[in-house]
Amino acid sequence: MRRLKIAVIGGGPAGLGAAHFIQASGHQAVVFEKENRIGGKSFSFASGDAFNEMGTCYTTRKHVIVKRWMKAHGIQLKRLGEARYDDAPVVDYVKKGAGPPLAVQAFKFLAEARRLRKLIAAKPSDRAVLTEASMTVNDWLARLDLPKLDLAMHRILPAQGYGYAKEVTIGQTVQWLDFDILISGVLNDMHMPVEGWSEFWNRFSTRFDIRLDARIEHVERRGNSVIVVSGDGRERFDALISTIPMDELAKLTELLPAEKAILQGVEWQNYTTTLVASKNWFKGAQVHGFSRACKDPSLRGAMLGARREGAMMEDGAHLYVTGQFSNGLTPPELREILMADLQRMGVQVDTLIYSQTWKYFPQYRADAVADGLFTAMREAQGGKRTWFSGATFSHELVSAVVERSRQSVKDLVRRAS
Repeated sequence: MRRLKIAVIGGGPAGLGAAHFIQASGHQAVVFEKENRIGGKSFSFASGDAFNEMGTCYTTRKHVIVKRWMKAHGIQLKRLGEARYDDAPVVDYVKKGAGPPLAVQAFKFLAEARRLRKLIAAKPSDRAVLTEASMTVNDWLARLDLPKLDLAMHRILPAQGYGYAKEVTIGQTVQWLDFDILISGVLNDMHMPVEGWSEFWNRFSTRFDIRLDARIEHVERRGNSVIVVSGDGRERFDALISTIPMDELAKLTELLPAEKAILQGVEWQNYTTTLVASKNWFKGAQVHGFSRACKDPSLRGAMLGARREGAMMEDGAHLYVTGQFSNGLTPPELREILMADLQRMGVQVDTLIYSQTWKYFPQYRADAVADGLFTAMREAQGGKRTWFSGATFSHELVSAVVERSRQSVKDLVRRAS
């Protein structure tokens, strides 16, 4: 087997995961990252002597590979504190739904989700399968008469920045929402790295060839090679793994038909996290979610939830990270909405310390799912020596993008060697 030289575009969890699997397979990886740091949406913001997670914040039962890497690099985990929803334990909030016990509804949901997931994989062109897959999560749960799971989705989807149940397709949701994720959310079985996500990725990536501030001008995909043209010149590779959004890749190279279908079938959302200081906000539970914002898409921009950080200001104020869907809203508008929500709750804000808006959650269009988006995603892998990973092809969860990178590298090595 000849040693391949593989370009990886994007230095977030998907790209760094791909670099790991490439090197573990005996090949060479070169990671191109346009920012001056690695980690992507895993970003720990320093405030005084403490840091706060402004992007990725927790691991679930699904993070098997990532937790193994953390342990190997001396990263400790601490359990996320109590999570409440409308000031009640999450499980109590979910149990308020009508119908059979939560365990019965959860079992039915998991069985039906597994059935649909297998159908999408086995019959990606079947009209009945695609029609079901293009249903919204809300409508699909109503059809199955699962009202408790409908409430659970408030915590699992919008509160985490994964879209509204009234808008997101069930076909996309079942690709990542399985038993481990469901039980982690309902039972709040989630952990955060003590040393921070940024520190973890910095330790993890020391052995990789990473080009920071990489300004790629063009990518030439021809024959059995890929040429990356940047400010440093032209560099030849045997293959390419792209972990960036398809609209960003389109600026670098001409897209193939399957890639164009993905570009047109995905609508990226925006999610804004803000670090605030307050002396009179919640101090018991660590996480609070608010159903008012999570149930109603017309309230886009309203505060979905907040997480209390461990650090305290010198004046006794605690730090909190809030979350808002921010599509189509300017920073001043978001700030005004956030302050109005906090005032309505009786929260006194001492300082708005920092805000970060992320290009977050690639939402699959319902009409694209019905027209065969999942088929296009399969066909795109390997076209013109290009393989894909990242949130578009998996999910925003670090565990999902890392697993997608593992599969993509495995397929690349098998087909390109």
